[in-house]
Amino acid sequence: MRLSDLLEADVVDEGGRSLGRVHDVRLVQDGPAPAGRDPSFRVLGLLLGNASIGRRLGYHRGTQRAPWLLRTALGRGRVEYLPWERVRRVEQGRIVAAGPAEELP
Repeated sequence: MRLSDLLEADVVDEGGRSLGRVHDVRLVQDGPAPAGRDPSFRVLGLLLGNASIGRRLGYHRGTQRAPWLLRTALGRGRVEYLPWERVRRVEQGRIVAAGPAEELP
């Protein structure tokens, strides 16, 4: 699987209810890289919704505050995190998540 298979994919729960689009992917490198090869990464989860641009810039951490123009442009959209363990299947342009949308962290 490639990151391009996940980014901008629509995410729905098992009932078909839309959860948003994937705007970012959280990865972790498990252990050292094999000799002479690139490191291997594992997907931890997906950031869904319409405010992930602000998250990618680091404005969700509370240690920084976005300039007023950027805050106005980005708005106060929702961002949800879907742990990879809740992904049931990845289809062409669509990801199906287990459980209802209300249980997302």
